Amino acid sequence: MRPVLGMVMLVVVIASGIPAMAHHSGALYFDMTKAITLEGLILRVEWINPHALIFLQSKNEKGELETWTIEGAGLVVVARKPELKERLKAGIWVAARVFPPRNPLYLDDTQTVLLTRPDDPKTSSRIVGGGQIRLSNGDVLDFGGGPKF
Repeated sequence: MRPVLGMVMLVVVIASGIPAMAHHSGALYFDMTKAITLEGLILRVEWINPHALIFLQSKNEKGELETWTIEGAGLVVVARKPELKERLKAGIWVAARVFPPRNPLYLDDTQTVLLTRPDDPKTSSRIVGGGQIRLSNGDVLDFGGGPKF
C-alpha cells in the first residue's frame, strides 16, 4: 500500500507544478515597484492568447505621438468580464495605470510579449504591464493585474 500512496503523492506534486511553469513572471518583465499613467486614444485592441493587448497612442513630454502596447489579462479573465470586450474599443480616449518594463521587450509576429534577445532589433521601451483603465466617463475597468488608480 505504501508504494501506491507514494506514487499518488508524487503524481499530485508534479501535476500541481505544471500550471505554474506554463506562465511567465510579471516581475521579470515589468517593474512592479513603479507605476505610470498613460493617457491617449486606443488605436486597436487584440483579444488574443496569451494576453489581451491594447495599442494606445499617447503624447510624450515633447508632445510627440508614441504608440504604447499594454499587456493585459489573459483570455480566461476576459471571458469572465465581458464588459472589457464590450467597452474597450478603438477610437476611445482612456487613461491607463501600468507597470513600466524592467527589461527591453519586443512583440513577436504572434503578438506575444517576450524578453529581448541580444540580436533582436525590434526592442521597445513602450511595452507595459496593464492595470486599471479609466474611461472618459470615469468608469474604471481592470484590464490586468497591474496598478490601480
